[in-house]
Amino acid sequence: MRPILLGSTALVAAVSITGAAQAAQGVSLGLGGYYQGAAGLLLSQDNGNGEPGQHTRDVVFRQDVEIHFKGETKLDNGLTVGARIEMEGQQSDDQIDEVWAYFKGGWGQVRFGDDDDAYEQLSYLIPSASLGLFGVDSPHFDFSNSKVGGVSALQTNTTVMKLSGDATKIIYFSPTFAGFTFGFSYSPDRRGEDTFSYWSGPGGTTNSNNTGQIQDVFAAALNFQHDFGGVKLISGIGGGEGQWESPLGNQDDTSWTVRGHLIVSFDGFTIGGAGSLQTNYQNVAGRNNTYKWVAGGGGTYNWDAWTVGLAYSHGSYQVLSDSDIDTLDIVALTARYDLAPGIDVEGMAEYHQYINDINSTGDDHDWELGVGFNIGF
Repeated sequence: MRPILLGSTALVAAVSITGAAQAAQGVSLGLGGYYQGAAGLLLSQDNGNGEPGQHTRDVVFRQDVEIHFKGETKLDNGLTVGARIEMEGQQSDDQIDEVWAYFKGGWGQVRFGDDDDAYEQLSYLIPSASLGLFGVDSPHFDFSNSKVGGVSALQTNTTVMKLSGDATKIIYFSPTFAGFTFGFSYSPDRRGEDTFSYWSGPGGTTNSNNTGQIQDVFAAALNFQHDFGGVKLISGIGGGEGQWESPLGNQDDTSWTVRGHLIVSFDGFTIGGAGSLQTNYQNVAGRNNTYKWVAGGGGTYNWDAWTVGLAYSHGSYQVLSDSDIDTLDIVALTARYDLAPGIDVEGMAEYHQYINDINSTGDDHDWELGVGFNIGF
């Protein structure tokens, strides 16, 4: 079924492009992006010898900056064509974050380039007053010194568990039908991110036997959104599957992820939750068919320029064996004040409890405070 859908989408796009494909005007370049900064304070942490927080600072400054280059034009036949390049604002081994081109019309949108899997694109996180800076689910900034999940080295929980990351892929998003939107994506090689016009390996394509790499990642998602007389409902489910190129030992060669979310908004309140499960997420000798899952919920209340929120998430990470399960619990109180469109100030108070199932000296309990700001442009 997947090849048929991909072929149909490509055919629709090709017909749209060839029919009187001239733009009323050339592509105009636009700039966007954001600057985010934050300061964190660890009020208490386990920092004795052998503990996760040993020899670490209690105060830290962080920033996250991206510049987005965007170009788009609409052809005379109604087809919209554009491209987007996202550049990291700080020095990075991967200076270009995501880069992709797109074609869209009444039939939906097709993207090609380095971008997230379809189920990531249609994901909604656990509600938080923060716009990405802080929280219990995929925050940009976290100041805990907990390290969870063995080689995963996580210090926070996320309900968006990646399979192919920003590897080069093709993605399709449908138009919205009666509140429903669906999307799917395919990436032949997770290592394909930042590919140029040719591959410097043994031939014209990438290798298919790299240890620690996933290939042939298919992903799909379905989202529903509707306003029922002042009560807004958002729900969705999605997932993906990929193949380890070189499984170790008796490891299963398949890794898959599923996730879902349910969020309700009414009278200034937003309440909901999200969860995700990923199996066989590590490609390390002696760690066969590991899994991890994260779930949680929260709520926010908005009045005038203020928003406050309270949320909780629990993460469970199988590390060395069936009996070695590390856990991370996070509770976060968040607040935001909107200074102007795209500009806000945020604050948070969080508690982290990390439990190492086998080595009790690895347990960690952190209390932290943070303040930060968003500047969107």
